[in-house]
Amino acid sequence: CSSARISPPIRTPPPRGAGRRGGGGGGGCRPPPPPPPGGRAPAAPEGPAFLMLKNFRVILHYNPAEAYALAIGHFADRLRGGAPFVQPWPRQERVLSRTEKLELQQLLAQRGLYDGRPDGRFGSLTRKALRGFQASIGAPADGFATTELLQRLRGR
Repeated sequence: CSSARISPPIRTPPPRGAGRRGGGGGGGCRPPPPPPPGGRAPAAPEGPAFLMLKNFRVILHYNPAEAYALAIGHFADRLRGGAPFVQPWPRQERVLSRTEKLELQQLLAQRGLYDGRPDGRFGSLTRKALRGFQASIGAPADGFATTELLQRLRGR
């Protein structure tokens, strides 16, 4: 796979398994979820995974939208001569609206999985709660919210 990092080159070895789902290293890459420690798979098992380093957090301080931070980081990598994503972004899954995200957080809280204040914005607490719910229903615990997952939480 080609590099899809959001930072300068890694000078020390990354965590075991890092960069195998669309990120750097390991030719032919398509290992199972979840992403490596310090990583994120914003498009679930069908899409690329990223090893998030310090620069990603810096970008998030400017604009908290994860998609923005990924786009800017990838753009910077491409400007430096980096390769495009190896694993394409899945197009079949629609992104949840903010209202749906809020409902999802409320439903997770009702089940005792979410400890935060529901606000319709996904952060580490929401992803942790999602992974807990996914594990409880036997789904891949990737922390990726889908319309199907919302339906399961609604009991439909």
